Amino acid sequence: MTNKPPAEIQTLIDTHLEGFNTQNDELFFSVFGDTAIVIDGIAPYRWLNPNGPANWLADVAKWRSDLGVTYEHIDYEMGFWNVEGASAYAVVSGKLTVTIGGQSVVRTGTLAYTFANRGGVWKIEAQAWGRTS
Repeated sequence: MTNKPPAEIQTLIDTHLEGFNTQNDELFFSVFGDTAIVIDGIAPYRWLNPNGPANWLADVAKWRSDLGVTYEHIDYEMGFWNVEGASAYAVVSGKLTVTIGGQSVVRTGTLAYTFANRGGVWKIEAQAWGRTS
């Protein structure tokens, strides 16, 4: 196993985080499968299908507004990944920088993904963020 997963999986991770970092909703949503779920550290902590990613992003927008978040950016390093047939899994180490009320805060954590290949197309089926600081 190399440090990078297959190109299709790497591209999904890069596109997912680029969409998040640039707040490009269309790009962000483009990487998710129809049944995708999201787990995160803000209430209600999990968003199921249908529209799990969209519902999560709507709650993130409320969280940003309520706390006065003006900037969010996640950097990452590839951790573990595995591909078995039409299923894949990856975990990355992340550093989330957030500006809240003019103060910069850095939170570290892991971002775990599951992926599925349906009809020759890989998509993210689940994303889960777990803070480590």
